[in-house]
Amino acid sequence: MRFKQLIYFRKAVEAGNLTRAASELNVAQTALGLQIRNLEEELGVALLERHSRGVKPTSAGQLLLRHAEDILGRLEKARHAVMVHAQPEHRVIRLGLTPSIVRLVGDAILTDLSEALSSVQLRIVEDFSFILMRQMAAGEIDCALTYVDDADTGYRRRALLEEDLLFLTAAGPNAGEGPIAFRDAMRCDLALTAKQDVVTRALARIAERLGIDLKVTYEVQSIRAVKNLVAKGVANTIIPYGAAEAEINKGEVVARPVVSPSVTRTLAFVRPDSPTFSGIEDEFDSFIDAVADRLLVRSGTLSRRV
Repeated sequence: MRFKQLIYFRKAVEAGNLTRAASELNVAQTALGLQIRNLEEELGVALLERHSRGVKPTSAGQLLLRHAEDILGRLEKARHAVMVHAQPEHRVIRLGLTPSIVRLVGDAILTDLSEALSSVQLRIVEDFSFILMRQMAAGEIDCALTYVDDADTGYRRRALLEEDLLFLTAAGPNAGEGPIAFRDAMRCDLALTAKQDVVTRALARIAERLGIDLKVTYEVQSIRAVKNLVAKGVANTIIPYGAAEAEINKGEVVARPVVSPSVTRTLAFVRPDSPTFSGIEDEFDSFIDAVADRLLVRSGTLSRRV
């Protein structure tokens, strides 16, 4: 069993599609498929269930995935620890950010860091909260500003902001105005991202508490695609302000507060105990606070410190 095989297998599961996984790994699909088949032959068990829409792990594949994430995470931590030790005067920190944060304060983050920690080089990784947590578990990023609400107890988690989410609909005479009740929002055709996404999970919890079915008409793993569906009047969505700021300001869509109850999410800084932050913990925490302050200003009354 080789590290490359585990990397290829993990990416195939994450992407849910061999073509997409090969593209993200920058390898030929045939090479990726061959490595996974060789792994299956060595273990004597099918790891992926292949179907017309892509692939998903079998029960054996799910077991291997957990071990692969642990193995690859340990490997990456070892590599990174040695690099930090070899170059103590200049360290690289890989920070995960959600798309809405990048849209609101992406460029400003680099400015804040250069002022707070000139010895640190920041690498930004953008993805959904649940994917950032997977990447952290695998050692692919060092920390994240994420909205995940159930971070592993093995991680340090510091809550920063609570944010109200918005009901988004197409601009026009039927858009409505002012707050919309949660029950009324649930009666609309909704376009949402994956079931693992923080927003979708929050909606599901509230709907279950109120005895309402959460009916997702369009499940799309792309915020841009969700916004396109809304702008065309095909669907509505519930989304953070930062994810649709440009479209809201251009008047392409209408944003309405959700009430009775409101839908919120909490931004937290999450990281494992790691030598990466040795000697710079206080300075890096101050940098994170500066980022949170910028987000607070950009989102206005929709966010508040916690």
